[in-house]
Amino acid sequence: MKDTILIVGLGVIGAGFAQGLSSVGYPVYGVDLDKKTIEYALEHKIIVKGGQDIEEFLPIANIIILCVYPQAILNILQSHQFSPNQIVTDVSGVKSNLVETINNLNISCQYVSIHPMAGREKKGILYADKTRFYDANFLIIPTNKTTNLAIETLTKIAKDLKFGRITTMSSWHHDEMIAKTSQLPHALAVALVLSDDDNDTVNYIGDSYRDLTRIAMINHDLWQELFMENKNNLLKNIEKFEKKLDNIKDCLKQGDVEGLKALFKASTTKREMMNKEKVTK
Repeated sequence: MKDTILIVGLGVIGAGFAQGLSSVGYPVYGVDLDKKTIEYALEHKIIVKGGQDIEEFLPIANIIILCVYPQAILNILQSHQFSPNQIVTDVSGVKSNLVETINNLNISCQYVSIHPMAGREKKGILYADKTRFYDANFLIIPTNKTTNLAIETLTKIAKDLKFGRITTMSSWHHDEMIAKTSQLPHALAVALVLSDDDNDTVNYIGDSYRDLTRIAMINHDLWQELFMENKNNLLKNIEKFEKKLDNIKDCLKQGDVEGLKALFKASTTKREMMNKEKVTK
């Protein structure tokens, strides 16, 4: 018999998890503050039962997945009682401050943090899609309350959801890498869109602009929290990016054709290596 799962927060990630886990036989319960979200989840058989009160489902859940904002995660952990047999996790996009706080909390559950690298620019249950997880990266971040069983259980869940590479890493390394691979691209997309002061740009954009700016349609409440929580790492990567953009600008100012070609060749080679690593993972 499969573990009973409680998902708190049926947004795009939480509902996506519920879809995927329900489809492979897990009994999944859901909690969300929005009554219409619960009704939708029940109507589409994403969950077997749902409500707005976590306490209603805590006694029956083996695994609890917190798909809410970082501060809300801590509020839940501090206001509810968990048992030593329960495995609790979260999908927060930043980890260092969260894990440090959790390490110092008086909670008895087995706690391990995770990060499914498959977010979307849209929010809400209507945009949940379990196929977004297929072959995506899945990160596991232990705390001092993590057991081997907790890691094994979350690894199995990742495989059941059809994630690709599964990596265990420290919270500080996670935040260093996320600043570069997730937060910096979001910052660039926002800056690119806001730097455009033409009214008719939409008539001229192609795939490159669409691809680069898709994530500029951003959940402002969530992402301001993620940026601020990880601001030191993000600032370092913004400064690195600025230097490389200055290299391109200098080549243009100086008419340095060969220098510009060298930068393009270097970026092509590095990007091709990323493709090869993905194929051979």
